[in-house]
Amino acid sequence: MGKQINYWMEHESFLNIAKAAIEQGCIILKEYNDKVVQSKDSSIVTSECYNYYFHLPSAGKVVIKTLADGREVLDHFYSSSGNTIIEAGFSCFKDKWITGNRLYAISGYYNDTDEWIPRPECLTKLYNFLVRKVKKVAPYTELIDIRRYTNGDHYGEEFEWKHKEYITPFCLNLIENGYSLR
Repeated sequence: MGKQINYWMEHESFLNIAKAAIEQGCIILKEYNDKVVQSKDSSIVTSECYNYYFHLPSAGKVVIKTLADGREVLDHFYSSSGNTIIEAGFSCFKDKWITGNRLYAISGYYNDTDEWIPRPECLTKLYNFLVRKVKKVAPYTELIDIRRYTNGDHYGEEFEWKHKEYITPFCLNLIENGYSLR
């Protein structure tokens, strides 16, 4: 469990979110080429890597593990380290598909003695701040897709499916030009 907002956002718009995180005191991390790379500026956010972590040092230490094969990985699951970061990223565009991404913060974790350790309040405040930024960059927009029934009396018939998504104008323009959300 945790807090999450899903969105559709290109690299350039995501840079605004990353810069806002840095202004709030975050260090940006990414797993790239079998290493965990860290930076206090947005130059780390490149178009080759879609997933990042905003580490808030005031929430605690982040743990980087070295696996038996020498690869470094970030301990971002339900742990003390996971309680200090927000997962974030931007969309990938391939074969007329747009993948979604999200902001995600765990709600807490159970320590070695099975005591519940909730997410620090400072991380919750940061998460809420970043959600407001996402909603400005990727407004809540109603979309209409044509789908087909896959069972029942109307099997194979088309119908309109209305849904709302947090999506940037750039991604919305791609949809209007033949891309689909995945």
